[in-house]
Amino acid sequence: MMVSADQQGGTSSYGSLNGSMQAFLAEVRKDLEQGMLSPRVLNDPDIHRAELDRIFTRCWVFVGHISEISDPGDYVLRYIGEDQFILVRDESGEIQLLMNNCVHRASPVCRAEKGNTSHFRCPYHGWIYKNSGEWNGAPFRAKAYPKIDTARWGLRKAPHVDSYQGLIFACLDPQAMPLREYLGDMCWYLDVLFGLNEQGMRVAGDPHRWIVPANWKSGAENFVGDAYHVQSAHRSLEDIGLLPDAGGASTGNFHVTLEGGHGLIVSRGFLPEPHYGIMDYPSEVTSTFDLTRFDADQREFLESRYTVVGFTIFPNLSLIHAATPPEPGLPPVSFTCLRQWQPRGSEEFELWNWPLVWNAAPPEFNHASYDASVLGFSPSGVFEQDDTVVWRGGPMVGRSAFARKDMKLNFEMGLDGMSDYEPRLDWIGPGEASTSAFGEKNQRRWWQRWCDALASS
Repeated sequence: MMVSADQQGGTSSYGSLNGSMQAFLAEVRKDLEQGMLSPRVLNDPDIHRAELDRIFTRCWVFVGHISEISDPGDYVLRYIGEDQFILVRDESGEIQLLMNNCVHRASPVCRAEKGNTSHFRCPYHGWIYKNSGEWNGAPFRAKAYPKIDTARWGLRKAPHVDSYQGLIFACLDPQAMPLREYLGDMCWYLDVLFGLNEQGMRVAGDPHRWIVPANWKSGAENFVGDAYHVQSAHRSLEDIGLLPDAGGASTGNFHVTLEGGHGLIVSRGFLPEPHYGIMDYPSEVTSTFDLTRFDADQREFLESRYTVVGFTIFPNLSLIHAATPPEPGLPPVSFTCLRQWQPRGSEEFELWNWPLVWNAAPPEFNHASYDASVLGFSPSGVFEQDDTVVWRGGPMVGRSAFARKDMKLNFEMGLDGMSDYEPRLDWIGPGEASTSAFGEKNQRRWWQRWCDALASS
């Protein structure tokens, strides 16, 4: 019996959507306008394949930090979607993103997670590539390949690689807009986060990596705007003295909504002056900052002690900037982590976590900041355990035959007077700011961007 494309699932051919998937995305758009979302989005193999084809091959995706490949020949293995790449600084100093598969028989050419090399050699037949990706030789070349077109048979590489404030992004779409245009107003906030002095930040060691039994979108959506969960999911941390006021963490924040599915959670500094100042850093760190690097509005943002608590850059890069004790009984220390939600099928993802430290900060502070980040957000982090436990419900309900019939997830907060959530009219930065975090505008905008990306031709 012949099976139609619609009966097979959501994709009728590579990169195209069939009628049933298009109808579902239209339903998602209509539901979001009313503050609802189908649980199917959190566990569906057809949706997952469409995401790999239409989001991760078209959007700018974070692949690393410049401090990870500071010297020519430095490389690390990274992912875009579920495809593995080599992020490398070639001999001329240019950053390349090379697909980690030989173009002869597709074997991986690099099997170490990081290192320094001038070339990559395939273990199967011995084809050799420069660290720029160019074809550089093969055994018995004079007899086996005397006429090979070397310019044609290099490693596949990302057509676009660029960086902003030390963050390296790549895009696999040759027609992609420039990175700065893709980031838009998020650049303003990346400046105040990472541009506080000329020396900048660096990663503190290798990224932490672990598997989470949830859909990758749960993490991206959480960090784009969900401060409401803190008072419930992290209440136990208040009980043991690691979080002074879980309820205050929910009420003291507000949202900034940007174009492109990007969004931020912003707060006012909560560590006491005068020892703590800009971004809740202590005086021995703030003394290294140079506010002349910023425009007047950015300086006002920093001097007013606003701080970015979290963000998501669509599709799957997030940040957490917070303060927790480096160990129980000690005072809180500010830390910053980059986080990435790497899809591994529709039912689990790999969480990557990069703690960052300031190059100009005292070593003692950087050690304490790293320890504080590990205590809160890492494979053993106390915040991490709370979040990843509750997210596992997504794949459960997403695969449920009963839930798929008519269940909707509630995204009404902040719609039509549902909550204490209004536009902040005096906001000094770009984007649409709110008066509180008791809304889900950022989350709805993220899901709308997700829907648009899947439906785009």
